[in-house]
Amino acid sequence: MKDRAIAFDFDGTLVHSGFDKGVHIMYAVYAACAATRFRRFLHPHDPRGDLERLLRGLLQHTGAPRFQQLAALLNSLIHDRPVVVEAPHGLEVDPDLAAEYDCVRRTYDVTYTALNDAAARKYWKAYPAALEIVPRLAVDFDLFIASGVPQDMLEDDLARHGYDRRLFQGIWGADRQGGADKAELLGRIKARGYRDVLFVGDASRDLEYARTAGVKLFRIKDPEDFHSLAALVQRGFPNRAEPWTWTETDKRFFRSKTRRLVEALLAGRPLSPTEAVDAIHEERRACR
Repeated sequence: MKDRAIAFDFDGTLVHSGFDKGVHIMYAVYAACAATRFRRFLHPHDPRGDLERLLRGLLQHTGAPRFQQLAALLNSLIHDRPVVVEAPHGLEVDPDLAAEYDCVRRTYDVTYTALNDAAARKYWKAYPAALEIVPRLAVDFDLFIASGVPQDMLEDDLARHGYDRRLFQGIWGADRQGGADKAELLGRIKARGYRDVLFVGDASRDLEYARTAGVKLFRIKDPEDFHSLAALVQRGFPNRAEPWTWTETDKRFFRSKTRRLVEALLAGRPLSPTEAVDAIHEERRACR
């Protein structure tokens, strides 16, 4: 055991997935509601208000485990209260809807997973700089992965993107019940007795997780940050603890891309996962 440890988030940190996942989350929640009696909370003739509520939930919970995100976005959609609740009890819905929550959860999970798989096959790639730097860091530090991706998917994705699992002392994701968020995982690493622990993430919520666990944070914004990280950690762990906010350009991305998918669904011609991720990337190029 080395005396210092570095924990990495996965999506958006070791793998370049852009903002795609945010669109996938918003659309998967909307589609799950549309496929169940939770459709009573939707306004299909003008979905703009629904998307704004879903967006508020998303922006506060990017990087959280997927089922915490589901509960928060549903709470935002139903009550305009974008906080994680113990669903379905915390959603304060009628008993018939509470009984249908498991169906909403399954539909959301299937839809979200299918979109992520399609994007990972075609668009998401490991950062070349990360593939280069991570093995170098493993020489001097114990490395871990602490991710909100469910454990089984995390291990598959790690292999898919070419990371050698032998570099990591632990590869930890969320459980299927929505627990084991990154603060808990980071706390587990810290409890091993390291002199210092650094969490490398990309989402604003990663800062909250690091603070909760009492560890330091380094934010990845672009590939060159990995080279900066490799240089900085040799002198001592940095702590980039300044909060950051979503820009109006970021918000427009989430709104416009999700609306494109929702409009196809409402028109009775839902896009396949491959068509959906292609549409997200085509529209992205058009916006540049």
